[in-house]
Amino acid sequence: RMNGTIVARVRRVMVGHSERALIHAVDDENLEYKIEVPAEAVRNLVPGQQHSLTLSWTLQPLTPGPASREAAAPLAAQAPTPLPSKVDEEFMALMARRRGQTATSPTSTARPSPPPPTSGAPVATSAADQLAERLGLGPRRTTT
Repeated sequence: RMNGTIVARVRRVMVGHSERALIHAVDDENLEYKIEVPAEAVRNLVPGQQHSLTLSWTLQPLTPGPASREAAAPLAAQAPTPLPSKVDEEFMALMARRRGQTATSPTSTARPSPPPPTSGAPVATSAADQLAERLGLGPRRTTT
């Protein structure tokens, strides 16, 4: 657990057209602090007056509540995210092919064929198929 108190000289207070104001302050060590506060809280400041900003802070580990643990459980059961290099390879292979051209990738040949869709739009089964669908290139189809 870490905590501290900061006293810094206010350099400027910016109030715009929103409900928030920005307070920009700098301490004796030239560290900057910027916080947003309700604009109403600084409405009565007189321009040109000197002000100091005093911040008290505590940094501590976040302990999830019971509802947070239940919500996090389905995330752990999801498939792992592919490495960025793998996603890049699939994207480049997808962009290199022409519309309607079929392509195979090492990952698509190792996976079992999905069941045929019963109705509606084709189901995208791999990341490359999903990307092709989002780019409007149509689903990849394998020939048997």
